[in-house]
Amino acid sequence: MSPIVALYCFTIFGTSLISATTVKWLPNSSFKLPENYKGGKLPCSKQTVVFPEVIAGSVKIAPGTEVHGFILPEDGELVLDGNISFGANPVDTNCTEGNAYYLDKRRSSWNQADVWSSPKFNEATPDSDRVPCFNDEVEFPENSRFTLKLPDKTQYVKSIKIGGVRYSTTRSFISRILTQSSSDTQQFVLNDFISAGVLIGEWSGSHYSQFGSPCQQYPMEIECSAKFCPKPACSHPVKPLGFCCEICGGYILFDADEQFEMEKLDKLVESTVNGYGKDSIVYYIGLSPEIPYRRIQLVVVDKGEYVGSSAEIINSISYTLQDQWVKGRKVAQISGSPLSQSGLGAKIFVSMFFAVVLTLGALYAYYYKVPELRVSRVPRYMGGSIFSRFQRRSDSVVSLTRRDSVISARSNTAFRNPLYNSKRGRVLVAESAVEE
Repeated sequence: MSPIVALYCFTIFGTSLISATTVKWLPNSSFKLPENYKGGKLPCSKQTVVFPEVIAGSVKIAPGTEVHGFILPEDGELVLDGNISFGANPVDTNCTEGNAYYLDKRRSSWNQADVWSSPKFNEATPDSDRVPCFNDEVEFPENSRFTLKLPDKTQYVKSIKIGGVRYSTTRSFISRILTQSSSDTQQFVLNDFISAGVLIGEWSGSHYSQFGSPCQQYPMEIECSAKFCPKPACSHPVKPLGFCCEICGGYILFDADEQFEMEKLDKLVESTVNGYGKDSIVYYIGLSPEIPYRRIQLVVVDKGEYVGSSAEIINSISYTLQDQWVKGRKVAQISGSPLSQSGLGAKIFVSMFFAVVLTLGALYAYYYKVPELRVSRVPRYMGGSIFSRFQRRSDSVVSLTRRDSVISARSNTAFRNPLYNSKRGRVLVAESAVEE
């Protein structure tokens, strides 16, 4: 698979300034990544997953996983994130019995998706921005074992902490790389240019303006081939700039004019989000590092289950931005309704259509298809009288005549029904004489 290229690098703005945080390296040990298995294929419901004896990090098992069973490691951590089904699934016809061997892969690259973790990242953060920024502190946990390839494009960070030791200069970090031994559990591999590719504390984001400051001076191409993309829970998902996967929500991308200020946009978005409930929405505001740093992107997604609030927020903000801050072309896209509601309008239409058809059919059968009953006149000594026609809606005798009609003298029970057309004629009642 060819990696999806992230063309731009963005940064998150709680305000107009980039906040410094700690960004931790976290190897991508997802249970749903084919490359984490021998043969590069995910296990199926008839296969048993065999873990290695020791797992360096934790393995997150996604909800909806179907396997025959597990052979657990002696040392390691498995994180269950939902329901797991054990045993063969009859529907899984392309599955063959056997073992699927999970690999504890420890080799990654600086620009690989989902290898960095930070409190400033959320569901709305593009993969291109889930990397350390120029004023972030990079930390590699002590108990992690890995082989990391350093970036080809120069990246700036504030400091690097490896196994409890902090490196605050580029020289000290390069010295650590050159003196490492093959027995070290944490290995750093020089890039294709035989360089470290990381400079510590040598760039302060001097390009800051009213448009904000880029995360890095030289954006990287994010390696998306190692990222697992779940099926979006909405119809017509969208893919904002810098994302490896399609998402449910919406985004706005536009060129800002000279009057634009990042802080004002952030306040506008915050006030709009608060109207929908800030605890159920997450958003991201960033800019392209291209000179003159004027391309802005806003991404809004629902926090947790998608209900469509993020799409409504994008619509509202896009309307507000029509006459301000936008220079040139503006792109705004939103995803469709949740899958649980998709096609609901069509279902209602079909239900109403059949309801109308059945109602009209019942009325037609009631007024036009009731069979005529022919009865004989009985003697008076049998008591009472017999109706010449039975009415379903009433127990009383109904006599309906038109003003220009003439009641037949042959029977006092015959009538002309105006609901019947002229072709059908009058209702005929047969009479028979009963001899006494």
